Amino acid sequence: MQVGWMSSGFYRTCEWIWKLAYVNLLWLGFTLVGLVLFGFLPATVAMLTIMRKWLQSEDVPIFKTFVITYKNEFLKINALGVVFAVGAYILYFNYMYLGTVTGLTHTVVALGWYVALFVYSITLLFVIPAYVHLELKLFQYIKTALIVALVNPLSVITLFISFFLLFNLFHNVPGLIPFFGPSLIGFVIMWCGHMSFNRIDRKQQKLKET
Repeated sequence: MQVGWMSSGFYRTCEWIWKLAYVNLLWLGFTLVGLVLFGFLPATVAMLTIMRKWLQSEDVPIFKTFVITYKNEFLKINALGVVFAVGAYILYFNYMYLGTVTGLTHTVVALGWYVALFVYSITLLFVIPAYVHLELKLFQYIKTALIVALVNPLSVITLFISFFLLFNLFHNVPGLIPFFGPSLIGFVIMWCGHMSFNRIDRKQQKLKET
């Protein structure tokens, strides 16, 4: 009985390793197909869409699902990417401005910049899980991602701890990065996002029942 359980566990582990490596390869390939700049976000959405299905215990054809999602979401997710690129430019511009002021003005602007950087970062981390989980208008994804991150501080903390652990793993074993880098990072993001949205869904369901 114990041998069978160990065999089953070993098989599931190998299956997960294979799936993560395969979807990582697809992510790399389709990112290059989009000339990196335009392929990065559609490939990421396709990868996280598949991972969301895995977290829901759904068995999906990986290649077919990846290609269909990549094509369908190419324009919309890149438009969302432009919005975040503008936000990043504004943050950079304000960072450069910090070097030109001193005294109280510098302190106030610096405080505002760090708050804006934090808000931008957590929104960026949760926006693709929101995009994968929900059907919304373009700018609603940004608001939703921010709200979900703010009402789920445990998920945000878990995400940053996971990033720290992955950074140490890749630092110590850099050979893993080409095979599992994007897929492991993506899985951690999707897992935390999935937990957050499920928690909100359960709360909404309880409110409806009362």
